[in-house]
Amino acid sequence: MNFVKRGLLSITRNKGKSIILLLVIFVLGNLISGAISIQQATGNVETSIKEKLGTAATVELDYDAMNEIPDDQWGEYEIENLKLDLIKTIGGLSYVKYYDFNSNAYLGSKTLQPYRGDHEENFETDPDYFSMEFMVKGINYAPVLDFEEQKSKLVDGRVFTNEEVENGSAVAIISKKLAERNSLQIGDTFALNNQIYLPEDDKPRVTNDLVLEIIGFFEPQSVKKEEGSNKDRGMFDWMDMELQNSMYVPNEVVIKENRYHMEEYAKNDPEFAAMMENEEAFDYYTPIFVLNKPEDSAPFEEEVTPLLPNLYIVKKASDQYETIAAPIQSMSKLSNYVLIAAVITTILIIGLVVLLFLRDRKRELGIYLSLGERRGRLVGQILLEVMIISLIGITLSLFTGNYLAQGVSDTMINAEKGQNNDDYYMNPISGIHSNLTTDDVIASYQVSLDASFIFLFYGVGITTILLSTILPLIYIIRLNPRKIMM
Repeated sequence: MNFVKRGLLSITRNKGKSIILLLVIFVLGNLISGAISIQQATGNVETSIKEKLGTAATVELDYDAMNEIPDDQWGEYEIENLKLDLIKTIGGLSYVKYYDFNSNAYLGSKTLQPYRGDHEENFETDPDYFSMEFMVKGINYAPVLDFEEQKSKLVDGRVFTNEEVENGSAVAIISKKLAERNSLQIGDTFALNNQIYLPEDDKPRVTNDLVLEIIGFFEPQSVKKEEGSNKDRGMFDWMDMELQNSMYVPNEVVIKENRYHMEEYAKNDPEFAAMMENEEAFDYYTPIFVLNKPEDSAPFEEEVTPLLPNLYIVKKASDQYETIAAPIQSMSKLSNYVLIAAVITTILIIGLVVLLFLRDRKRELGIYLSLGERRGRLVGQILLEVMIISLIGITLSLFTGNYLAQGVSDTMINAEKGQNNDDYYMNPISGIHSNLTTDDVIASYQVSLDASFIFLFYGVGITTILLSTILPLIYIIRLNPRKIMM
């Protein structure tokens, strides 16, 4: 009788022991299946969310490092603005798809009415009240990076020409809702006011008028709210108003207004005038670099960091994943521990169970060896028996473990959500910040039974079973049939 047939008969004749081994493998298989399911799901979430966050990066001051500097050591540090030459050098790296650098200013208007949504009654109604609530965002990338990255959408008109950007032409792209609020059309002009106050003033010293021609309308795409939900409504409304009251202009338009403001301020403040001797020090730009693919983030940061002035760091859009993915990362870490523990436990327990069963069959194995059966064929028989039972147990636990993983995940996510807030600040006009929250991460989390999970689970399961049989196989090899039969 060949060893394959012997192995099959052994399984059916020793039903009790086969069932015990099957149950042990089934229980341990559930742990392995559940842990792999959670790992697969969390890995898919990370990939999905980081793709949604995009590949944008910027260079900014390291405020965490600055907060750690003792007060008596601040004199040793000199914080300088990023030079345009450095921004252009970084923008020329092979990792960068396209880039922009922006200079921003807040201006008011005596004639333009700001968009306030449903909250008009909550604002000042005094006709003499002057509010600087229009954000003017200067751009250097004529097609407008926010449009390219779907942060905003051009719904009418056109983008800037390279000549308009280089010459600092007085043209603007404003939001569609702001235009409707003021009955403005493409080609119309409007005026913004740059008012200068000194600390002791209650009225502006001087006012400069900036007249802009409208060349296009945009709609923000980076703020969303679930229909029928009042959650974080106040934050949503604030961000929406901020975006609707923002406008794009060439960088030089903003730089001129900022310089005018500082020059007029300096006329009345000698100390500030002394600081103004180096005017370029006040031309501050925020760079935005869009990389070719997410995988470029790490090498881009590694190459850029040595080029940066003191106290500057690279910030990437994908860094926000760490902020909003706490529940998912917690589950991923726990699933790693569970998987390692389950594999080790499986090796030990199944190895011990098989060894104990083989000791009960010592006489049977001794008879086979006495009759001239090769040890290799006995090893093959035991492996066959264990693998047949294991495959049945693993297959059953494949489905139940996946189902249990979903239930455990839901419980853990709900527990983690209660300990984490979604008060996540988004700079409405920034190129790297996103309004994705923990809820968006959780919504992307799905435990699924796909081909990659099945192959991985069977690979881990079968490898673990094979490792668990090493100790019993050593026992068979060392059997002495003469001693057994005496």
